[in-house]
Amino acid sequence: MINLDKNYKYVVACSFGPDSMALLDMLIKENFDVIVAHVNYHKRKESYFEENSLRKYCLDRKIPCEILDTTGLKCDKNFQEWAREIRYKFFKNVLEKYNAKAVLVAHQQDDLIETYLMQKARKNIVKTPGIAEKSTIFGVNIIRPLLGYSKQELLDYDKKNSVPFSIDVSNLTNDYERNKIRHEVVEKLTKQERENIINEIKNAEKPDVVFKRSLNVEEFLSLKDSEMTLMISSFIEENSDHIDISKKFIDEIRKAFKSDKANVQIKLTDKLFISKEYDEVFFVNEESVISYKYVLNKSDKVNDDLFEIDFSHGAEDRNIFDKDYPITIKPVDKSDSLLVKDYECEVRRLFIDWKLPHHLRNSWPGIYNKEGKLIYVPRYRKDFVENHSSKFVIKFVK
Repeated sequence: MINLDKNYKYVVACSFGPDSMALLDMLIKENFDVIVAHVNYHKRKESYFEENSLRKYCLDRKIPCEILDTTGLKCDKNFQEWAREIRYKFFKNVLEKYNAKAVLVAHQQDDLIETYLMQKARKNIVKTPGIAEKSTIFGVNIIRPLLGYSKQELLDYDKKNSVPFSIDVSNLTNDYERNKIRHEVVEKLTKQERENIINEIKNAEKPDVVFKRSLNVEEFLSLKDSEMTLMISSFIEENSDHIDISKKFIDEIRKAFKSDKANVQIKLTDKLFISKEYDEVFFVNEESVISYKYVLNKSDKVNDDLFEIDFSHGAEDRNIFDKDYPITIKPVDKSDSLLVKDYECEVRRLFIDWKLPHHLRNSWPGIYNKEGKLIYVPRYRKDFVENHSSKFVIKFVK
C-alpha cells in the first residue's frame, strides 16, 4: 500500500489524528522501520490525551516516539509561521538523530483537492498545483504517501483495523476558508467529480523556471509575473513552506526595484527576503550566516566547502609574511581597521566602497596575524578575476 524503499528509516509526523494514525498503522503492518515525531502545542484541551495516547501506542509496539513539548517556547510572530518553523526544525533533529531518510506527512487526497481549489479561486501562480508528493522544507525531505487516499477511505481504514485516533474539533467548523471548502465542496463531490479534479491537477501546466540565488536587476525585472512568482516560491519552499504570492505583491516588488535606491530589502517571511543591492538581486536567508575559524601555519592548506587556501609558496602578494604565522582566518569584524596604502581604513567603509552585498558582510573573511591584528581582507568584485600567485578562493560566494 505504501510505495517506499524499505532499506531506509522514516520519521512519521503524527498528530494522533485519523490520517496520520492510518499512515502509521499501514507502515507498521508493512514492516517499515519508523520513528514517530509529535509536537504538542497545548492549543487544545485534548493535547495531553493525544500525546499520552500516542506514547502508549508506540510503547506497546516498541516504536521510538519523539515528543516536542512547546511549553516555555516563546512565540514572537504569527503562530502558524512560528509553529511551522519549530515543527520542521524538530523533524530535522529527529531525522539526524536516527539517520532517517525523510519525514512522512499524512496529507491525503481531500487536502490535495482543497489546496488546488483554493489556489484556483485565488488565481495563484504556483510551482506545484495542489500539494507536491515530495518537497524540501527547512532542509527536511518531506514525502506524502497518502495523496491517493480520500479522507473517507482513511477513516474507513481506521475503523476496520481498530486504529485509535482523536478528532480536532476546530476542523468541524466553517470558521476558516479551507474548512468551508472542505465541508461545502470537497465532501459533497461525487466520485466522478473527484476524478475530474484529480485529472485536472495532473494535467495542470507546470511552468519551468530555474531558480537563481542572485541575478542582475534588469534580468529579474524582465521576468514575467508568473516567472517571478515561481522563482520567489521556489526560494520560500526551499527554506520554509509555501505561501501565497499575490499579483499586488509582485507589483510592489517591481516598483521598489525600479526605484533609484541602491539598496532595497523586501521581506518574504520572518527570516527570508529579496534584496536589491546596486545592480544585483539576491535571495537571502538571514539564518545562513556562515561561521568558521581556521588557524594556519605556512605549510598548511585548506580545501573544503568554504575555502581553497594555499599560501605554502608565500603570500607576500597579500601582505602576509613569515613573521605573521600562525594566522587566523575568520569572519572579519567590520569595526576593525586595515592598512591600505599607508592609511588605516575601517572595514565597514571598505565594504561600502566595494559594494559588498549586505548578506555577505557578516561572513566575509579577514586574516589576522599571530598577534590578532587584521592584515588582509580579500576585495569583493562582482566580476572578480584572480591575479595573485597565492591561492585564496572563497567558495561560498555565488
